[in-house]
Amino acid sequence: MLLPEIDFAYDEPDVGYQKVRLHFNENLFLPEEYYRAVAAPLEPWEVRYYTDPNNKKLAAAIERYLGLPQGSVVITAGADEGLRLAMQLAAHMGRGIVIVEPTYGMARVVARQVGLRPQIATYGGDLSLDVDGILKLGAGAVYLCSPNNPTAHLVKEVEELAAKFNGLVILDSAYAEFAGYWRPRFYEYGNVAEVRTFSKAWGLAGLRVGYVVAYGKLAEALRALSPPHPISSLSAKIVERALEVGRPYVERSVEEVKEVREWVLPQIQAEKFAGPVNFVTLKVQEAEGVAGLLEKRGFVVRVLGGKPLCPACIRFTLAPRPIMERFLQALTAALNNRKQQTKPAGGV
Repeated sequence: MLLPEIDFAYDEPDVGYQKVRLHFNENLFLPEEYYRAVAAPLEPWEVRYYTDPNNKKLAAAIERYLGLPQGSVVITAGADEGLRLAMQLAAHMGRGIVIVEPTYGMARVVARQVGLRPQIATYGGDLSLDVDGILKLGAGAVYLCSPNNPTAHLVKEVEELAAKFNGLVILDSAYAEFAGYWRPRFYEYGNVAEVRTFSKAWGLAGLRVGYVVAYGKLAEALRALSPPHPISSLSAKIVERALEVGRPYVERSVEEVKEVREWVLPQIQAEKFAGPVNFVTLKVQEAEGVAGLLEKRGFVVRVLGGKPLCPACIRFTLAPRPIMERFLQALTAALNNRKQQTKPAGGV
């Protein structure tokens, strides 16, 4: 059997849980009290039987919670599966996809996995989006992330793109709650599939629960591409419980992230991307070397390279202040070390 050459897997290092994980943008501010509050043990029958088709009970709970139209929420196994459904739909449409870079690395991976060969557009130096330039590319779908990973900025041109574009807009809003956008609204344009997750601000990454908000026939098409039981009974029950009692904890954590971000940023003497998210991206020389030195000190960060506006960067998740104090010490030492390593011979 002749298999295609597969060279587009997502690089996911297994770092375990003994080091400080600052590479996944998990919410590190939520207390154990939150997790005890949302814990929801299963009844025997909930383990024995499959969930309700398409986890419609949870979808309806999210719709009620956010004031969304009935049938507009499609439950997915994490946000990544939401991206996959939307990109599968784009593949069926047959007109290709544009990915706006720099952005979440999984977007390009998923596009290629479903058989798309993405065209690449880029943000301007001021992080603006050239909507008319995207329209001229003639694709049937566009992927963009807002707030964007790794540049941390809100894409102010989303509505202009949705209004002008005669195709599918895949909007990755994984970090929206950190920016104060709790309720999706772009579905109202009819051509936007807004991907959300409970892994980031809600701090439930281990449950693998995401959802896509879309309108009418677009939601129906995405649901048709979904497996019939995308998430487990346990995941669905805990998320329902989180919607009932967890919002005050999450809101408090979002405020704490903001406070720590404002304290951290002035202390880093490096060019950086920062905004209403729970991470900071630094432009550095020898990104791999800096990350390696940080890991030796017990901190795991994400290395980003070869991207527009971000040729060599590291990204780190914001954490409670005691952790950040130790991290900043390690970061300063690592940056100084790499400067010494790269200084020309005879340099002062």
